[in-house]
Amino acid sequence: MLIEKLTDKNIESLYKLIKVFSDEYLLLPKSLDEIKDLADSFIVVKADQEIIACAMLDQFTDTLAEVRTLAVAKEHQRKGLGKLLVKDCEARAKSLGVKRVFALTYEENFFHQLGYKTVDRNSLPEKVLKTCIHCSQYSNCQEIAVIKDL
Repeated sequence: MLIEKLTDKNIESLYKLIKVFSDEYLLLPKSLDEIKDLADSFIVVKADQEIIACAMLDQFTDTLAEVRTLAVAKEHQRKGLGKLLVKDCEARAKSLGVKRVFALTYEENFFHQLGYKTVDRNSLPEKVLKTCIHCSQYSNCQEIAVIKDL
């Protein structure tokens, strides 16, 4: 399976994948318009023309970026797709000169296996002030912040 950029014809398929996880409060919800606006940031994996995995890289500063919206369809988990997507995001971050990549996750051990270390979420004020503060789960957030030096 190959990683590819999101295309206009795949936006609906990506929306459906994200919705599965956002309905379970595992990802922030994204509207079709939001996905369209962020389309250049997404990478996806498809099977039978359906998106089965996705991730995006969100650059905060010249040296800091986030792996966001990492999702793998439940029937395709444990096949290395998440790792493949994270590694691709890291490679893109390096090509942009980014020195550190972070994620907020419920799957701390997954990221530890990829060389990330757990940090206090408040040590990432760029994320907290840009995104977290606007989240409905902000005061009760259970996500774990992980970071990796590239």
